[in-house]
Amino acid sequence: MVEELAKDYADYAKVNLSVEMKNFHETVEDVMIRLEEFQSIVGMVQAESADCMNKHIPRLRHVQKELATLCRRIDALERVLIAANVSLTALETAVDTAEAELGVSDRLFGILNPLSFFKKPQEPIIGTRQQAFEAPTIYRTEDYFKAE
Repeated sequence: MVEELAKDYADYAKVNLSVEMKNFHETVEDVMIRLEEFQSIVGMVQAESADCMNKHIPRLRHVQKELATLCRRIDALERVLIAANVSLTALETAVDTAEAELGVSDRLFGILNPLSFFKKPQEPIIGTRQQAFEAPTIYRTEDYFKAE
């Protein structure tokens, strides 16, 4: 019985070294192939990075002043649009007031403002005294854009 038990346990200790090493070598070769692929990818990224550093960054530095000028002009345009919006709002208020005082409907001025069709009709104000018309302050582009 001891001999049979020793034979059974001896089978566990038997190792086929060539089969085990073959699997190990295949795994090592697979890792080496992946490392070579990774190395080639890193090389391509480094080449692209060098290309960017040598071509695009000097070009960006060359147009930096023009880009800053463009940014200033865009900022000035934004200020003009804000001022135009304020002026348009003031003008619309003045027109609405004038229409209400004169009892004129929006249809006369609807050509100027196509969105006037969506406005609620205002009731004419009866018995108000007429005031002198004061023109709203309108912006000038010279205030925002220097002669460029």
